[in-house]
Amino acid sequence: MNTLRYQLYEQILNQENEIVQIKEVLNYEQPTKYLASNTDYSSDNSLIPVLTANKAFVLGYTAEDFGIYDKGECIIFDDFTMDTKFVNFPFKVKSSAIKILTAKSNVNLKFMFEYLSFLGLSSAEHKRHYISEIEPIEISLPNHHKQNQIANILLGIDKKVKMEFDIYTLLTKQKLYLLQNLFI
Repeated sequence: MNTLRYQLYEQILNQENEIVQIKEVLNYEQPTKYLASNTDYSSDNSLIPVLTANKAFVLGYTAEDFGIYDKGECIIFDDFTMDTKFVNFPFKVKSSAIKILTAKSNVNLKFMFEYLSFLGLSSAEHKRHYISEIEPIEISLPNHHKQNQIANILLGIDKKVKMEFDIYTLLTKQKLYLLQNLFI
C-alpha cells in the first residue's frame, strides 16, 4: 500500500497542479467537547469508541451519550506524535492533543488523509505541531475529479487488504479448530 501511495503522490508532484497550503484545504477543530470524561473504558464494542491517533487507535468504549463526534468523516491528528487516522463513525477522544480535521469544499478528505500519510510526518519532539508546522506546508493539489480518482483507487486497495486479512483470520481459526479436533 505504501509503495502504491508513494507512486501516485510522486506523479502528482510531477504534474501541473495548484500549490496550496494545508490550512487552505483542511479545517481543524479542537476536540474539547468530544473528550471522554470517564477513563474506565469498556470492551463492549456496541458502545461509543474512545479514540487516539496513535497505534492503539481504539482505547476502549464508553456509555457516555453526550459530546459524541458524529459529523461524518474526519481525520484525527495527534498534535504531539503527528499520527493520523481516517475516521468515518461516531466517536469520543481521550486527549485534547488531537486535532479533528475536515475537508474544505472541493477537497476529498480521503485524498488528503493519504497525502498526509505520503508526507511521512513524524517528530521526536513532544510539542504541538499542527498549527505552526503542518498547516503552512505547501502541497500540490490536483483538481477535485483527480482527487476522487486517487482516493477511490486507494480505498479499493484498503477494502481488498481488509478482505484478505478477514479471510486469513477465518482460515487461522479453521486451522486451529481442525488441529484441536484431529485426535478426538
